[in-house]
Amino acid sequence: MATTYPYSRILLATELTEFDAGAERIALAMAQRCGVALRVVIPIISNPEFEANMPDLVLRAERDVANGIELFRRRAAAADVRLDIHIRRGAGPHPEIVAEALEAKCDLIVVRRRGKPSFLAKLLVGEMVSKVVRDVSCGVLLVPRAAQFWSHGILAAVADTGAAENIAGVAGKIAGICGLPLKVLSVAEDDAALARTQSLNTRLVAVAAVASDRASGRVVVGRAAEQTIAAVKETAADLVVIGRQRYQQFPFGKAGNMQNIVGATDVPTLIVPQ
Repeated sequence: MATTYPYSRILLATELTEFDAGAERIALAMAQRCGVALRVVIPIISNPEFEANMPDLVLRAERDVANGIELFRRRAAAADVRLDIHIRRGAGPHPEIVAEALEAKCDLIVVRRRGKPSFLAKLLVGEMVSKVVRDVSCGVLLVPRAAQFWSHGILAAVADTGAAENIAGVAGKIAGICGLPLKVLSVAEDDAALARTQSLNTRLVAVAAVASDRASGRVVVGRAAEQTIAAVKETAADLVVIGRQRYQQFPFGKAGNMQNIVGATDVPTLIVPQ
């Protein structure tokens, strides 16, 4: 059975706000369990004109960030986690997070699901986060702010894609090292596809079972996002593992399966690269 996590270079992306609390909590827990240092990127929006005209506000913001870093360092020390903190300034947070991930050659980014409410408050996944998922090649763990480290079960929703075995394998390793049950879900579009989907599911359960002795399968007919959301509730899973799909162009595109699953579940969702 698995003895180590499939990730060793974890990057936490945080702006040290209340909306980042869940991502910070999960990232610390993962680093502690993996016995690795946690790299942290704190993106700060830099506007030369604003900085020149409003130096007092800039100074106050800098102090707030410094205070936030000190509090986070204390939490990391209490968890016996070593931190490697990087502050990056730029026109927006998304390019700085992507650049840091590339520079660090990280294999996993842990980031919040959504930020503060705005006229885009109904977005299933925040704009910044959507762009990060779109532009990186590593895994991304999207975390709601109230989420806790998984302790009940894991659900892997796997379609017939080139990344199917990788998704099942990653989910199996996490389930194995955490000693949690893993349900591998495959959704057939209709009854005609049921036999093919069942065969796929049996193969993927076998892949997951290499690292987890508590892996089992489930095959259902219907729409992928709806059936995945229902299965999360039925199994009480507190970690969902899915493959990355192409994001529709923000903000006018229709949400795809990935956005619908992430937005409708209040547990961390691990997006594995295709």
